[in-house]
Amino acid sequence: MRIAIVTMEVKGGHCAENFAYIKEQIEQAKKDHADMIVFPQSCINGVYGGEHFKDADYCRYVDSFNDKLKEMSQDIAIVWGNIKYRGRQLFNCAFFAYQGELIMRVKEKQSTAFVSEEMYSSLPIHRSILFQGHTMEVNFGNEVQDTDWNINLDARPFDIHHEQKLTGNVIYVNAVGMQNEGKRVVMMEGGSAVYHQNKCVWQMPYGEAGCQLVDTDQKPSDAKRQKRSLLKLMGEAVKSFDQQILGGKSRWIVGLSGGLDSSVSAALLVYALGNERVIGYGMSSHHNSEQTKQNARALADALAIEYHEGSITSLTEATDEVLMQYGYPSCEGLVKENVQARIRGHLLSTFAAIHKGVVVNNGNKVENALGYCTLYGDAIGAIDILGDLTKVQLFDLSHALNQHFNKETVPVNLLPERINGTIRFSVPPSAELTDHQQDPMKWFYHDYLVDHIGRDLTMNQFLNRYLDGSIWNEEIGAIMRFYHLDDPEVFLNDLNWFTHTAKRNLFKHTQVPVILTVSQNAYSLRKEIQGFSEGEVYQELLDRIKQMKK
Repeated sequence: MRIAIVTMEVKGGHCAENFAYIKEQIEQAKKDHADMIVFPQSCINGVYGGEHFKDADYCRYVDSFNDKLKEMSQDIAIVWGNIKYRGRQLFNCAFFAYQGELIMRVKEKQSTAFVSEEMYSSLPIHRSILFQGHTMEVNFGNEVQDTDWNINLDARPFDIHHEQKLTGNVIYVNAVGMQNEGKRVVMMEGGSAVYHQNKCVWQMPYGEAGCQLVDTDQKPSDAKRQKRSLLKLMGEAVKSFDQQILGGKSRWIVGLSGGLDSSVSAALLVYALGNERVIGYGMSSHHNSEQTKQNARALADALAIEYHEGSITSLTEATDEVLMQYGYPSCEGLVKENVQARIRGHLLSTFAAIHKGVVVNNGNKVENALGYCTLYGDAIGAIDILGDLTKVQLFDLSHALNQHFNKETVPVNLLPERINGTIRFSVPPSAELTDHQQDPMKWFYHDYLVDHIGRDLTMNQFLNRYLDGSIWNEEIGAIMRFYHLDDPEVFLNDLNWFTHTAKRNLFKHTQVPVILTVSQNAYSLRKEIQGFSEGEVYQELLDRIKQMKK
């Protein structure tokens, strides 16, 4: 069989545009004498229907494209995924059409952290397909059945923790590009492939769209399995978001502090969109060190982006003057820190308005989890492209960016050294809102908690590992010793700070920008935080740790 495999960027809600692309690919496949053409799951509307799927007229509209595709199947078999709306019920389906006959497979409900399928109904329809002497099954995701060929349709977002693995005889087709669901932007990872006798005989590079003609009757041979690249997939997602949401022309405004997060944001935007549409702004105060100011200049120079710098000191002083008009003394402490952050947010928003552009948010996952940001200050932006990456993951992404540009773009003085169980920063992470300020996070350790709690580890399980001592046999144990967390009192004080800080700032989560997600647990820590501090078992474990001796 000659099968055209279409890895397409599905634009959410743009049914007519998606169908026009599908139709174009079908016509080309016919010219190439393909016997079959296969498209991803949910290739008409995208995986997120939201409130639209509560509208019967809209559901019938999306469903209407199934008949159009069936009519195009006289000379070629067509396989695609879409909804079916029947009797006021919505079904998530895969379709096989050939010579005007339509076979439908209904997907069972299987909600994930990425996608909720509660709006769909289930229907026990499952029919094998006989095509050109082969028995086939149309499947979803990683299902594999005992048949000649499995045709697996997917709309799988990239998950940094899980990689798709298939065996047997499988024609696997996945989508690429960005799809937007409320507070999250997900990136479909693509990676369409053909497996024959458990061998990967062809695979599309992850994140890339295109159509490939594969002959399944050829003798199977091992092809090189493609590797997933976080940098490439994030770049494709940024590019897709920029095109779909902003029209592909807006300028991107980055507040460059000279720290790691803003440096990675700027470098990633240039990687995805080029340097002509990225503008950096340095907005220093007397609290900013010469080193971080030089870092910002060096980054802008290395990326060849437009860069402007100035001081916010006069605006900070003017705020004090205005406060005194209202009878308040000049602000101090945390209030003054937040004033500086909001002034920067105000300026970035103004710069964006001048350039008819948007501000990028620079927050990372640990900061988001702990609410370590200022609302209407550094919490602004059209999208938080780093919001599902811990600081440790940003260290790795920095190396990948520098390797891509073949020079030091992200300043290496921002990257830690780990020597003989120690963690050393040349320039420690800091918001630089007061003199000699350093971030309160214990990097690598708090990254570990944010990454694992709520994903593959509960807080109670973590506390039990501390109690039984098994934590010291793991890599994280050495990091905990570096921070003196082998002292139960230090450990509990830090845990109390971590949990109370996160819980106290939960209200910020609904007001920060959408996050580019790279995992299923972008928000799961929030649920864990909301519940564990009241649990009896949790409190009992804390009491037992209090009784431990160092």
